[in-house]
Amino acid sequence: MFNGSVIMRNLFCRCISPIIYRNHVRGIRTIAQPLLINPLQIGRNAARLRTYAKSYRKNKLSHTDKLKELPFAIPNLISVSKLANLLNCRIQTLIRDLTKLGFKDISNEYILTKEYTELILQEYNYYIPETSVHTSQNLYEELKQPSNPKALKKRPPIVTILGHVDHGKTTIIDYLRHSSVVSQEHGGITQHIGAFQVVTPVTKQKITFLDTPGHAAFLKMRERGANITDIIVLVISMEDSIKPQTVEAIKHIKNSGNELIVAVTKIDKFSRKEDREKRITKITNDLMQHEIMVEMNGGDIQLVQISAKTGENMEALEESIISLSDIMDIRSENLPTTMAQGWIVESKINNTVGNIATVLIKKGTLKKGSILLCGDTYCRVKNMTNDSKKPVIQALPAEAVEVLGWKYLPNVGDEVLQVKNEAIAKKYISKRVSLEELEKNTQNIEKYNETKALELQHKESTAVDTLDDEETTNAVDTVTCPKKVNFIIKTDVSGSAEAVKESIDNLGNNEVKCNIISASVGIPTESDLKMANLTSSTILCFNLEKLPNEVINNKFDIPIKRHDVIYKLIEDVIDILVNNMKPEFEKKITATLELREVFEYKLKKKIIKIAGCKVLNGEVKRNAKVQITRKSDEDVIYQGQLQTLKHGKDDIASTKKGNECGLTFTNNFEKFKAGDKISVYELVEVPRHL
Repeated sequence: MFNGSVIMRNLFCRCISPIIYRNHVRGIRTIAQPLLINPLQIGRNAARLRTYAKSYRKNKLSHTDKLKELPFAIPNLISVSKLANLLNCRIQTLIRDLTKLGFKDISNEYILTKEYTELILQEYNYYIPETSVHTSQNLYEELKQPSNPKALKKRPPIVTILGHVDHGKTTIIDYLRHSSVVSQEHGGITQHIGAFQVVTPVTKQKITFLDTPGHAAFLKMRERGANITDIIVLVISMEDSIKPQTVEAIKHIKNSGNELIVAVTKIDKFSRKEDREKRITKITNDLMQHEIMVEMNGGDIQLVQISAKTGENMEALEESIISLSDIMDIRSENLPTTMAQGWIVESKINNTVGNIATVLIKKGTLKKGSILLCGDTYCRVKNMTNDSKKPVIQALPAEAVEVLGWKYLPNVGDEVLQVKNEAIAKKYISKRVSLEELEKNTQNIEKYNETKALELQHKESTAVDTLDDEETTNAVDTVTCPKKVNFIIKTDVSGSAEAVKESIDNLGNNEVKCNIISASVGIPTESDLKMANLTSSTILCFNLEKLPNEVINNKFDIPIKRHDVIYKLIEDVIDILVNNMKPEFEKKITATLELREVFEYKLKKKIIKIAGCKVLNGEVKRNAKVQITRKSDEDVIYQGQLQTLKHGKDDIASTKKGNECGLTFTNNFEKFKAGDKISVYELVEVPRHL
């Protein structure tokens, strides 16, 4: 009896069912609660309960004060099934926990990123080691030298000239450089970022100017110019005041936080003092609407009235820039041990010397033989030339030089860093390429998961429903998806390639859409022609010099469009898109007839009905398109073509107003009656527009 009581007590103690629940704030807790069980079923149920509790503890990690060490390295991407194997838990349990955490449409093949995996492991009470997060954008930050205030030395200011097209920006630089840059630009429009350093004629100090294009197509180039500068000169024509690109430039100025000087140009066109004052008042009022307060209105922004054509007040502009730079006390690090840093202002391919990039130095001194790292390429500096195309052996801060020796063409706007040797450059480029590939894959993960979820839904649906859905989707795609018109862009410099791509990429409507296959620098190559042939593309050449005959008269008959002015290129692309739109026609009535009597004519045991008509106006020609209406033009009973046109028994080619004729119609149509109205028309194509 005693032994039996002990056995019953032990079995009852084992029948304590652990209730495990997750609190996402406090972790995992376990609460023991006794179960009321029939003693006759103790043996069987106790065994079953012990097995269930053991399995549940295996899948759900208990909450402890001490975090568990992670037995594996966290991959960048991992599927749910793979993660369940690494955690040694059931897939169903992991899917259930992920659903509680807010994930939707979870399946075994659902892909988790590294960030999501770390969050899940924290929920499972694992210790996640802290590691520095590298991206393709910040990878090179660790190569930069720490700031050294003792190495700061005064440098020339970098000045960007912004403003609307044809407001005289390049003419200002022409005057200071005593050059004729504007005459070299196609259509009088600056189409590249120009970097020049001038010695001012009065104070004999250096100023580096960035001349950016004013046309709307070069938005990215202007924004880039505003972000790598110290002072911005906003050029406004006294004739036009503020224009659309001026407003855009003001936005860049505010975003960049740079100091500002307003230069009002073309004052030589207003000789009277009263006219100038009136125009200046309008300009200052327009500037106030954009929250720019000049000194004459109580602000702190200088306004200088100049004429680069006559040279009037140009010295005042120069002194304004120098005085503002003195107040700003512009400095940069420049010691023999300082590694050079800068920005790519422009890049191009030269058929003779290869890849060339204009580098604006912001820190240190760049010398021949230095190793430069930029984006996914690097360079051992073979040669450097200044803005006058003269060779130089070194480039100081605020100087812009053309650098030769790039392995691949760098992208405009990328930062340039000097490194100790090529091995370091290659190592970091390899890391960056891997990170870029990972980031690209990560961006596609969400789309991949959505696709898998849709596939799962389709599998669960019936075959008929799936077929109906596919037919509906195809029908919708046929109606809504625009036709893609393909283009391949080839330009002289990478900045122009970017500008052209940005300008035409969004052209189109719900019928046609511009699709850029590629945008690169240089004359079209054999691979470009093959790609254009495969994709039925038009090659757009911008600012390229003479093209080889084998390119112009290529064996694939690829259309080659050459342009030197950006808005002409845009107009040509619009025309190509319009030509790819479906033609639309409208009916043009050329004649009207009244059907007065129906005649019957017997031909080879067959009775043929002939419509006896009178021409009310216009001219009727054989085989013309006709429309027969009844009851005041409301009911169209026939629309087709004339079979025969007769006058009496004779076939005629045409007949005019006032004449009578007999008509028969195609498709053996004979359901006409006296009193019907016949309209003769032709289809005229309607001009289409985007």
